[in-house]
Amino acid sequence: MTYDVGPRRCVVDASVVLKWQFGDEDDVAQALALRDAFLVDHAVELHAPVLLAYELTSAMRTAERRARVPAEMASEALDNMLEAGIALHEPAPSETLRLARRLGISGYDAAYVALAAELRVECWSADERLVRAASPHVSFVRAISEYASR
Repeated sequence: MTYDVGPRRCVVDASVVLKWQFGDEDDVAQALALRDAFLVDHAVELHAPVLLAYELTSAMRTAERRARVPAEMASEALDNMLEAGIALHEPAPSETLRLARRLGISGYDAAYVALAAELRVECWSADERLVRAASPHVSFVRAISEYASR
């Protein structure tokens, strides 16, 4: 007898979600594969701290200022990312601070790690500095370059 355990859950950070909009970056294929596993195949549930919305907003504003994307497209892209259905959570600030200290990372990055620890799932990131800082301490922070549909 087999049991359907449902979609695999994981935490995704803003660096991965932004690759859904910018096709000229490294590891876009892997980020799009994760997106498709989420949106098309429903094989993955994506989770993130509420911070994701503000990081995406800031990144799209920066893309506008650098003329990487017109304002109208930035607004539409932001709406699409925010309406994709990523489940947003509020990780415990005390645990976020503890992890930020332990890993030597920002509180913002630590929020993603704290949420992944709380949910007991992998955290996918395109931020190489985050992955390098976390890897000696935790095994669940993964580089999106390693992602392959499962």
